[in-house]
Amino acid sequence: MTPGARLAAAAEVLAEIFARKAAADRTLSGWGKAHRFAGSKDRAAIAERVYACLRRRNECAFAMDDESPRALVLGSLALIDALDVERIEALAIDGTHALGPLTADERARLQAPRHTKDPWITLNYPRWLHDEFASAFGANLEREMAALNTRAPLDLRVNTLKTDRDAVIAELTAAGFTATARDVPTAIRLADENAKVTAQPAYAEGRIEVQDEASQRAVLFAKATPGDTVIDLAAGAGGKAIALAAAMQNQGHVIACDIDPGRLHHMTPRIVRAGATIVDVLGDPYGLVVTTAKGEGADLVFVDAPCSGTGTWRRNPESKWTIDPARMATFRAAQTKLLDRAAELTKPATGRIVYAVCSVLPAEGQAQVSAFTARHPAWAVSGSETLTPARDDTDGFFVAMLEQTRR
Repeated sequence: MTPGARLAAAAEVLAEIFARKAAADRTLSGWGKAHRFAGSKDRAAIAERVYACLRRRNECAFAMDDESPRALVLGSLALIDALDVERIEALAIDGTHALGPLTADERARLQAPRHTKDPWITLNYPRWLHDEFASAFGANLEREMAALNTRAPLDLRVNTLKTDRDAVIAELTAAGFTATARDVPTAIRLADENAKVTAQPAYAEGRIEVQDEASQRAVLFAKATPGDTVIDLAAGAGGKAIALAAAMQNQGHVIACDIDPGRLHHMTPRIVRAGATIVDVLGDPYGLVVTTAKGEGADLVFVDAPCSGTGTWRRNPESKWTIDPARMATFRAAQTKLLDRAAELTKPATGRIVYAVCSVLPAEGQAQVSAFTARHPAWAVSGSETLTPARDDTDGFFVAMLEQTRR
């Protein structure tokens, strides 16, 4: 493919992401399968352009006074690549499958870029979320939002049911990776964000999982112990359920639930690979089977609730532009419902709830646990932790411990 054709392909992928509110990685993968002629270098260049446009969408759209995929791509060439209008036009007409000639208006925009101090434009986030971000970060707004616009690192969790961290670092180093230990005892960070670690024996044989350090901190925060009955109430694909089993040394019972059977289906191979024999996948968290399985009640209910995902914008920048007030309201309702369900499933007097969201928004974090304790006066927040990309070098995350005060 010519460089011009790659740019046109990036615009095509962006159009599909916006139209379907689809995940960028899946959309790129689907485009590659449908266009077998595109080589690995072509696909890499297209993906790089797509992610650049997603991370800096507001800047590019403002510069061009147009938020169409074509305008974003053209704007990115000026803002990110610092190309002049002649070079941009040459790329736009580079072959029959390129973007096509610039219009007079596009040339004018590229020659005289606009400037603004509006933070939602310069820092690339939805304007309607400004008050939430300002509340979350205060004077650190620019620093934290800039960090959310960078690429996410590649973190691994060491499966302590099969090995230890020193052994994994030695194994990965011998395989040519640069791996360093992080603060969480199970966490390793790789220097190359694109490292093909899933092709390594350590992954295939269950000694490591790909998991951000923030998620690992949340599991550590939960303090699950051997012999506990733990319910992972919104388990998804099971990363935290399996990590909880490892923290419990495979002693006790982890019940994994989710309203989406498809996501739970993907958990089974991960459980087998990890050797997490105490994890049972039981389906709907609101179903009778979970109520029955809890017995006298769970020692710990872990609520990794669906949320806006603002804390993961480094790895999923398209989610900035697919979240809207209606979806946010849906997420908050689900968070409330899951917390109330967790209270029903805990052991009387001693059962605990850990509430976690990969969000930096106060409305999904502290406000939710405060509302829960107002609805349930027998419960109180005994501790919480907020993680941010700039300060903690992790995904953005909020986690809180809720304990019963009336015994």
